[in-house]
Amino acid sequence: MHDNSTGRIRLHARLAGLGLAAAILGELMLTGRTTVGLAAGQIRLVVLDTTPPEDALVRTALGHIIAEPSHRFHTWLQFFARTALADVAARMTAEGLLRPPGGRLSRRQAPADVNVAAWPGGRVNLAIQRGERLNVQDSVLLGLLVATGGNRLVLWEQSPKYFADSIAALPAPLRELIAQTEAAVGDSIISRR
Repeated sequence: MHDNSTGRIRLHARLAGLGLAAAILGELMLTGRTTVGLAAGQIRLVVLDTTPPEDALVRTALGHIIAEPSHRFHTWLQFFARTALADVAARMTAEGLLRPPGGRLSRRQAPADVNVAAWPGGRVNLAIQRGERLNVQDSVLLGLLVATGGNRLVLWEQSPKYFADSIAALPAPLRELIAQTEAAVGDSIISRR
């Protein structure tokens, strides 16, 4: 959700934060650490594997969920969204993907390699153009773009049928991740007006 060369955010920070929070939860789901379940009529995260992930950000997120398992999925999205922009930027800086802000002229972090930064969006765009099926990770990325409205900023073609088919092909817990993100984005937009 940032410009590949300048680092400037292209989506409202609140929405980008929700998308990144969902991506963190998606990482936990994709690695088999958590899933989605229904408890007392509410959608919740269910911990499947307490083994700490190598990545510090995801490990911290899992630790919070383990410590307080009774929260609704929506609550976790809101909680992680508060710091997701800074947390993900710190992780990307530590991994050498972002250059730290430099001097008075540049207060933003910019990608260390523009091609690396552009590749995920380019990969999804090419698959849409060619009508190719996305892998699970790229389908989650596409779903989160659609849920936050970022698809209008990142994707060259707007293909609602392709979007819906890609999201529908995801396993049920990941479809719920997308649905919960979309609901949180809707709540966020309505509550700020």
